[in-house]
Amino acid sequence: MASLTSLSFFLTLFLAVSILPLSSPRKLTESEPQLKFQYHRGPLLTGKISVNLIWYGNFKPSQKAIVTDFITSLSSPKPLTAQPSVATWWKATEKYYQTPSPKLALSLGSQILDENYSFGKSLTTDQIVKLASKGPQRNAINVVLTSADVAVEGFCSSRCGTHGSSMGARVNGKRYKFAYIWVGNSETQCPGQCAWPFHQPIYGPQNPALVAPNNDVGVDGMVINVASLLAGTVTNPFGNGYFQGPKEAPLEAASACTGVYGKGAYPGYAGNLLVDPTTGASYNANGKISVNLIWYGNFKPSQKAIVTDFITSLSSPKPLTAQPSVATWWKATEKYYQTPSPKLALSLGSQILDENYSFGKSLTTDQIVKLASKGPQRNAINVVLTSADVAVEGFCSSRCGTHGSSMGARVNGKRYKFAYIWVGNSETQCPGQCAWPFHQPIYGPQNPALVAPNNDVGVDGMVINVASLLAGTVTNPFGNGYFQGPKEAPLEAASACTGVYGKGAYPGYAGNLLVDPTTGASYNANGVNGRKYLLPALVDPKTSACSTIIV
Repeated sequence: MASLTSLSFFLTLFLAVSILPLSSPRKLTESEPQLKFQYHRGPLLTGKISVNLIWYGNFKPSQKAIVTDFITSLSSPKPLTAQPSVATWWKATEKYYQTPSPKLALSLGSQILDENYSFGKSLTTDQIVKLASKGPQRNAINVVLTSADVAVEGFCSSRCGTHGSSMGARVNGKRYKFAYIWVGNSETQCPGQCAWPFHQPIYGPQNPALVAPNNDVGVDGMVINVASLLAGTVTNPFGNGYFQGPKEAPLEAASACTGVYGKGAYPGYAGNLLVDPTTGASYNANGKISVNLIWYGNFKPSQKAIVTDFITSLSSPKPLTAQPSVATWWKATEKYYQTPSPKLALSLGSQILDENYSFGKSLTTDQIVKLASKGPQRNAINVVLTSADVAVEGFCSSRCGTHGSSMGARVNGKRYKFAYIWVGNSETQCPGQCAWPFHQPIYGPQNPALVAPNNDVGVDGMVINVASLLAGTVTNPFGNGYFQGPKEAPLEAASACTGVYGKGAYPGYAGNLLVDPTTGASYNANGVNGRKYLLPALVDPKTSACSTIIV
């Protein structure tokens, strides 16, 4: 038995899922040839293939109908179906075949019911294969579907479904491999991971969930995963077909397009939902702004230097810094200003140390604001940085940092709002979430982690988050500046480009970056004192596209 690939949390399809076109391969650096999407000379599924369904557990008739109608729709002729159709989407797989007239034809096969939970309600991978083997094994794909009350090994923690192959029963003295798929109903276990965008995700931008097209979050999510895994199964059934990346964790026809459902999609946004960005900000943080740092907890001098050099680099003049530079990256924020000559100038301000953990080692959001208020409040952004041994409300579970505003102390009879940022050091708590790509992610493609440019995974990750939140703070300091989506969960200058650091980026791949020949560290911006940093792409307000510093 060989489990070929697992579908990660960041899902690949909507009803009409994106399939990677072979005619336009991704541009990749020569240093990462394993990421090329290519054919590995193995067999693809051809001929008439029946899709057999093994229903394990409790499914309503209406839920079964959603899935069976989807399978039937794969081969529905054009005149019978409104466009765009499931059949049109599936037709894209024909591009993977070398013959002029591909003969693959999927049809709904037999259905097997196991409503008595023959293996119980907690299944292993081996038991999934045993269930799959109950279906016909010649010229077939056997799809095991587990109900919402069934736990499966790896479900929710690392996968939403999987496909693979196994040796079938002996027929006429011979044994053949058969292909199988497993997908679970995540509605009550992890809809934020496995039924997005029909449920808000646990991590990342919290845009409102989309309405499920068949009014069943769990099963509509299952259709997404079944569709993705069907595309992977027919084009890479036995592990030597079409895929990119390592064979042990391949990105296939649909999983290589994770999170892409329509034109303009980006992390947290499914595409095809033409949301107009806010224009004409009512307030922009013009003038000279000091960035004050409140260090909470235990930071080494070397760690503080990484951050302070970054802040200083924001306004470093070109002649003093190698290109591309942090200052060049920051200059992109000028496009957000309506005046011909933007006057925003950031500089490193005061630093406050709280090494005695005045609020303890588990902080609430209110305590973060209290810490931020300790810094100067006029013409300032106060940045609270918490050390690796400090837990903060929402840290790792839903955020890596945040920015906001609060009323400051009374000055000359008046009170003014001040802007603040908080970012935590995730090194020991959740580096896979908050220090990617310097640590392998918990979910999704497991490409090797990049080497951190300052040799500190936690603090180099903090710089990424500070940079992103600084860009959001100056362009949307009080919630009525530049952003996309709902005000309650805005996507801002950098957060709208989550995971994009260089050209050609896609989920699990940071993009084409510079690599230090001595240390092997990946970066895209030079700073003062010989520093190198990795900084996020920013939305160009004129084009609404993510713009990277390396052209």
